[in-house]
Amino acid sequence: MYEVSIKSAMRLSYFTPSEAADVAVIYAIIVGFFVYRDLKPGQLFEIMKKSAKTSAVIMIIIACSGPFGWVLAKWSIPEAISTAVLSMSTNKFIILFLIGIIILIAGVFMETSSAIILLTPVFLPLVQAMGISLVHFGVVFVVGLAIGMITPPVAINLFVASSITRLPITKISKAIIPYLIGLIAVFFAVMYIPLFIPSLIIA
Repeated sequence: MYEVSIKSAMRLSYFTPSEAADVAVIYAIIVGFFVYRDLKPGQLFEIMKKSAKTSAVIMIIIACSGPFGWVLAKWSIPEAISTAVLSMSTNKFIILFLIGIIILIAGVFMETSSAIILLTPVFLPLVQAMGISLVHFGVVFVVGLAIGMITPPVAINLFVASSITRLPITKISKAIIPYLIGLIAVFFAVMYIPLFIPSLIIA
């Protein structure tokens, strides 16, 4: 019930996903103290310490991806990628496939924000030249980078899962493989199916 109300509030623009997380924390504290009464004041410090450790892992990954993105931009790697893609083929489907592969690879090694900032100016002219809907491409881009969030070695979500479950990242990485294959299949379905069914694309 609470999860439904949070999602509804975000859809109605009452607050952003980040603000929703704050609301969820406040809600959990209230419920823990006054409803279930299994949360004690002395436990709050330990909970905050564990949260800080989890956040620190994510922040270190994001901090490292920043300089990596700067190096790529400094060496004009995105422009080289664009030139290489165009030199391979002029077929819309092949170019889109190559862009999809690059997005998946970028998601493996880069944090999402850095990848969007670096690759959007590179891919946008290509996509517009092919006459592909920008909304469609935006969805493809986001889905591809989201898959990168569970693809080692960067895999921010796997580090969070490891911190919460206390399982080694190697064990979680092996368990995620079947789901990863399914997600990649869905990624290419999202990429190609709307091209054959134009009514699925919002202009």
